[in-house]
Amino acid sequence: MRLRADMSAPVLRATLVLMAGLAGGYVFVLLHLPLPWTLGAMTAAGILATFHPALVLPPVFRDGARPVIGVVAGSAFAPEVVAQMGDWWPIFVLLVLFFLGVTGVGILFFRRLGFDRQTALFAAMPGGMGEMAMLGMQFGADIRKLVLVHAVRQITVVTVVPFAIGHLLARHGGAMPAGHVQPPAGADWAVLLGCVVAGMAIGRRLRGFGGLMLVPLTLSALAHGTGLTTAQIPYWIVALMQVMIGSITGARFAGLRMADARGTLLAGLVWVVILLALSAVLALVMGRIMAQSPAALFLALAPGGFSEMIVIAYASGVEVAFVVTCHAFRTIYIMLVSPLLSRLNGAK
Repeated sequence: MRLRADMSAPVLRATLVLMAGLAGGYVFVLLHLPLPWTLGAMTAAGILATFHPALVLPPVFRDGARPVIGVVAGSAFAPEVVAQMGDWWPIFVLLVLFFLGVTGVGILFFRRLGFDRQTALFAAMPGGMGEMAMLGMQFGADIRKLVLVHAVRQITVVTVVPFAIGHLLARHGGAMPAGHVQPPAGADWAVLLGCVVAGMAIGRRLRGFGGLMLVPLTLSALAHGTGLTTAQIPYWIVALMQVMIGSITGARFAGLRMADARGTLLAGLVWVVILLALSAVLALVMGRIMAQSPAALFLALAPGGFSEMIVIAYASGVEVAFVVTCHAFRTIYIMLVSPLLSRLNGAK
């Protein structure tokens, strides 16, 4: 009886969180707010976790959502899009310069606030929270501060960016998509499911490099780019993945004592505002001289987590393959360059 209770409790908690996330997402749909399933679920899950810190989704849900989101992102790489990718090289140069610049500014910012050298470095870098915490632990940073800084960054980005993209689209033309896609046929389901399953199997071995998302994304991009399939995962599955991502994001601060973390959270909030402002200004300037729109460039530069930015890009429908490629490049850059910068910064 005790074993059954121990097994049913996590299932019940996960069910309650998902129900709250779905309800929150539906309310945001009714209110016609941007990225409703993610923002609504994030709001509902955040409220729930505030009053009941144990009511959070376990990591297995995020691990399950990432491969599906990767396959969704890969579906944007149609043959005609792949043919244009050779013209994107200037953005990669811009991204490297941007990442190096904001990292340098961020180190100075966090050092002035009393962060040690390694914690300042990994707090300044615009990588995913999991990757930055893993690297920070390896090189002697303060993990508690890193998690707080990157958590507030990701939540702020997920909250602000959809509204900013809606403003840019309204100003520069274009409309948010309705989200309807043609359902896959039998053979298409086999290809899409194959990308998910094979991507998970291979990606688990490369978890530290974002493999659970990058590998399914790559497989899906190959399948769509070669014309093997043109199908996309149905919108209701995409919406469910958005609810999972929103619910996990909203529960970041479950059990947090504000009195103990106020200074770090405020530093993280100020830093993400600086990052978003720099991203917006650079996107508007580069939008005048590059082929991509300011909205696409802003999405490419925005300092959100990989999975969150894929969800936002797909929901907005703004040059999805371009934005996804930029954030995949950012993930690889972070994993390769962070150890080198840490050693130059005086790793322990």
